Amino acid sequence: MAAKVLDGRYKLIKKIGAGGFGHTFIARDMRRPGSPPCVVKQLKPASDDPNFIREARRLFNTEAETLEKLGRHDQIPQLLAYFEEDTQFFLVQEFIEGRSLHDELKPALPEVSSSDQEPRDGDSFNLQNEIESINQPIKDRQLPETEVIKILRDVLEVLEFVHSEGVIHRDIKPDNLIRRKSDQKIVLIDFGAVRAMQDVNTQLAADEKGESRFTVTIGTPGYMPSEQCAGRPSYSSDIYALGMVAIKALTGCSPTDLPNDPATGEVVWRDKARVSNGLAMVLTRMVRYHYTQRYQSVREVNQGLTTFATMTDVERQATTSKLVRSTAPDQPNSARSSSAQSESTSRRRTVATTPSTNSNAGVIFLFGGLLAAITVIAAFAIPAMRNKPPAVIVNNQPPASPITEAPTAASPLPKAIPNEPTNQTLNLVANQDLVISKTMYSNAGHTYTFPAKSGQTLVTAIAGDGLSITILNSQGIALPNAVNVANTNVPIVADGAYTVQLRGTSKSPEVPYELRLGLKDVAIAPVVNPVPNPIATPPITTTTTGQPLPPPQPSPTPTTTPPPQIEIKIRNR
Repeated sequence: MAAKVLDGRYKLIKKIGAGGFGHTFIARDMRRPGSPPCVVKQLKPASDDPNFIREARRLFNTEAETLEKLGRHDQIPQLLAYFEEDTQFFLVQEFIEGRSLHDELKPALPEVSSSDQEPRDGDSFNLQNEIESINQPIKDRQLPETEVIKILRDVLEVLEFVHSEGVIHRDIKPDNLIRRKSDQKIVLIDFGAVRAMQDVNTQLAADEKGESRFTVTIGTPGYMPSEQCAGRPSYSSDIYALGMVAIKALTGCSPTDLPNDPATGEVVWRDKARVSNGLAMVLTRMVRYHYTQRYQSVREVNQGLTTFATMTDVERQATTSKLVRSTAPDQPNSARSSSAQSESTSRRRTVATTPSTNSNAGVIFLFGGLLAAITVIAAFAIPAMRNKPPAVIVNNQPPASPITEAPTAASPLPKAIPNEPTNQTLNLVANQDLVISKTMYSNAGHTYTFPAKSGQTLVTAIAGDGLSITILNSQGIALPNAVNVANTNVPIVADGAYTVQLRGTSKSPEVPYELRLGLKDVAIAPVVNPVPNPIATPPITTTTTGQPLPPPQPSPTPTTTPPPQIEIKIRNR
C-alpha cells in the first residue's frame, strides 16, 4: 500500500503511525508544483453495518468542516482535502516538520562501553540495585520551570482560539503537541472526534429523536478528567489535560504513575518536581478533580500564570535592580562626607591661627556697645512709665492646641520593616497586628511566610496601587475566598506554615504599600459595655488613633458682640 495513489493525487510514501486511531501516512501531492509532502489519515470504520457507515459519514463530514475552520490558526495544521474511497475515509492535512513533545521528553539512552558488558567482582551491589529498579516506573526527562511555562503559554494561545470556535479538543497529550522546526512553536494536532468512527468500542445508540448516534469516550488515560470519562467533556477538560502535560514535563512521570489522594481524588505530584509555589498553585488548580474547582477558561489560566508563575524571574530582576540603586549613591555620599570633613578641618585650622589679641578686642567692643544700648533704652522707658500706666490687653480666646505628629500611647503603630528582602519568614504574635511598609518594584511578587495554629483567624489587609493578596496553605494551595483580594479574614483549620503572596498590576515601576497581618484567637472576643438608653445617647465618633470623643456640646447662639476684654493696670509703687 506504500506505493498506492489515493484520489489519483496523493502518493503514499511512508507509514508514520498506526493503532486505534487508524493509519497515518506521509504522502506527496502529485498535482502541486514540486510534489510537496502532506499527511494522509486513513479512518476505517470499525463496522460494516449500513447504519454505522451512515453515521460515520455524517460525523466525518462534520469533523472535516470543523478542521477547515480551525486550520485558519497558524499553530493548527491546515486541512487540504477530505474524501471517501472504498467505504474508507481519508483526511489530507498540512505536514508539520518537527518533533513531538513526547519525543523531547524521552531520556537519552546511556552509552554502553565494553567495560560495562563484563561484570566484575564489585558489581554485585550495582546488579542488585538494577534488579530492584526493574519494577519502578520509567521516568522521562524533567524540563526546567521556565521551559514548561513557555509550553503552557504557547498551547494556551492555540486553545483559546479552539474554544472560541466552540470546539473541545479532548485529546491533549505530549504526542499531539509538535514543536515546529521552523520557529520552535507548539502545533496542536489530531482533534479526536474523528476517532469515533474507527474506535472498536464505538457503539450506536438512539437519541431522543430516535436517530442513531455514536456513544464513545474519546481521550487518553491520565490526561482525561473524570467528567470526560463519563462522556461529559467541557472546556475545563482541555485545561485539565494541558495541566497534566505540564506536570509530566516537570516530574518526568507518566500521569498514570502518579498517586491520587484517596480522600479527595487529587493528583499528588508536588514532591516529585522542583517548582516554585506560584506555578505549582496554578497547575494544582488546572488539574482539580472536580471541574467546578478548576479554571473555567483559558483567560483565567493566563491570568494565573501572569500573577503567580512568573514570580521567580521578576523577583530576581527586581532584587538585582534594587541592589544597584542602593549601592550607586554610596560613592557620592562618601565623597561629600570626606569633603565636608576636610572643609571642617581646614576651618578649624584657620581659627586656630588667628591671634588671641584680636578676639579679645572684639569681645570688649561688643560688650561696650550692648551696655550703651541698654542705657539709652532705660532713659526713655522709665519717664514714659511714670506718665501713663501701660495696659496689657488679653483677649478671651481659647489657646490653640499643639499639633503633634507622634502617635498617642494608647495605640502605637508597629515599627515598619525595612524594605530589603522580597521573601520573608515572620513570627506573628497572637492578637497583635503587624504592619509592613515596603515598596514593590516592577510588580515583583512579595511573599511572607509564618506559622499559624488551628482555631486562629488570619486577618489581612493591603493598601497600595493595584495590589492584591493571595493566601496559601502549607501545601501551596490557595485558601477559599483568599485569591486576589484586598482584605480578608481566613479561619485557620490546620497547624502549619501559611504564605501571603502580594502581586501588583500597576504600571508604576515603584509601588509603595502597607500590609497589615494579624492572627486572632477565636476565644478572645471584644467586650461591649451595655448602653442603658441607646436612643438618648449621642453618636460616638473616634479620632484617628481609635479613641472615642466626648459627646458634642450644644453650640452657643452666635452674637455680633465681641468677647469681653480684661484690662490689667500696673500701678506705680
